[in-house]
Amino acid sequence: MNLLTDVMFWREAITVGAFGLFLGICFWAYSNKQKDEFENAAAIVFIDDDKPLGDEK
Repeated sequence: MNLLTDVMFWREAITVGAFGLFLGICFWAYSNKQKDEFENAAAIVFIDDDKPLGDEK
C-alpha cells in the first residue's frame, strides 16, 4: 500500500493537522501576551464620539 495515494492517510493527516492548528490558535488567543491587545480592541466599542448621532455633516 502506497501512503501517498492512500485516501484515508490524507484524511487522517488533514484532520490531525487541522486539530493542531485549532489548538495553536486557542493557545495564542488565550495567552497573557494577547490580553492587553484584546482588551483594547474590545474597548473600542465604548469610546465616545464627540459629535451627536443626528449630526452627520
